[in-house]
Amino acid sequence: MTKAEILYEKLKKYIIGCSPGASFLSSRTIMNDYQVSLATVTAAVRRLVEEGLLQPNARRNMLITDEILKYRENAPLTICLALPHWQSDWYTFVEHCFFDLAPELGYELEILHFDWQASVPKELQKFRKKLDAIVLLNDVEKLSPELFRKLDGHGLPYVFFGRDIANLSVNCVVLDNEYSGAQAAHHLIELGHKKLAVVMSQPKSEGVCLKCKGFQQYSELHGIPVEVIDCGINSGDFAPARVYEELKKRYSCRKPDFTGLFTLCEDSVPAVYRFCCEKEILIPQDLSIVAIGESWRLDYYTPPVTAVARNVRTMVREIVRIIKNNLTATAPIECERVLVRPDFVIRKSTTSVKEK
Repeated sequence: MTKAEILYEKLKKYIIGCSPGASFLSSRTIMNDYQVSLATVTAAVRRLVEEGLLQPNARRNMLITDEILKYRENAPLTICLALPHWQSDWYTFVEHCFFDLAPELGYELEILHFDWQASVPKELQKFRKKLDAIVLLNDVEKLSPELFRKLDGHGLPYVFFGRDIANLSVNCVVLDNEYSGAQAAHHLIELGHKKLAVVMSQPKSEGVCLKCKGFQQYSELHGIPVEVIDCGINSGDFAPARVYEELKKRYSCRKPDFTGLFTLCEDSVPAVYRFCCEKEILIPQDLSIVAIGESWRLDYYTPPVTAVARNVRTMVREIVRIIKNNLTATAPIECERVLVRPDFVIRKSTTSVKEK
């Protein structure tokens, strides 16, 4: 450790025992008490300011802030939610659920938005806040060894949200993707549909493939053919546009012959509805539609969409349980892989074939 780092640790320990709002030591007092140079003092104090533990005031001295209370014994745990900096209603909804459940589950939340093109949230290295655990939402297809080295280097428990990492000893809480696909197929087959389709409306990942697999396998067991509509979406693409263009190109000269459609992402629903409107395909009379997404959002379409609803609140509760178990354990414990089954909400976008 450098002299500045050693001094930072000593000063941090000192101010945690002080009262919020109290004046901090002057630079000259620190230099005399700790026998260090002004440059060392400046570097250590700058870091304390960046963490929000100290705040300059008009009289040119420093005041100790309320942030020190987070470091005291019995303080609520602080969770960092790291998620890609990308315009997404899904990310916004996840963030909202974490904030909403914080008072009930007893934690404070810090949000870190990182470059969506990177598998490693480099900003974690510069994050100057007190943290007890990290929750990472990462959609990059391949997780690099560098990411795990970085996360392990923080010495904090971490959990992947919505990313199934079955082959590694890593904490993860994820939607049961294969079951979700099977659930959608079960509903459409129960309604009497004899030919189905699935829209690959997200960048290919393990989770997306599992949703499609569950849908196809359940259909196959019941002798129902499935057409896979791969829209070739990559990270960063605007999904509704790609889905609409693929449907328009594929069925330019004819109407689809399937009567039930499963789309893997709610973002593609506007594209599917627009295509159906232009092709004069009535929903649900001609085509029944099921989508994975947020139940409340899918309720605002006309007709409202039958939803395989991601149970985000249950996922958050499971994540916090894992974190607390790790923080209170007196010995290393095994990592957990938790599969959360979705809720299924039936609405007017699906109907029985017999009613047509």
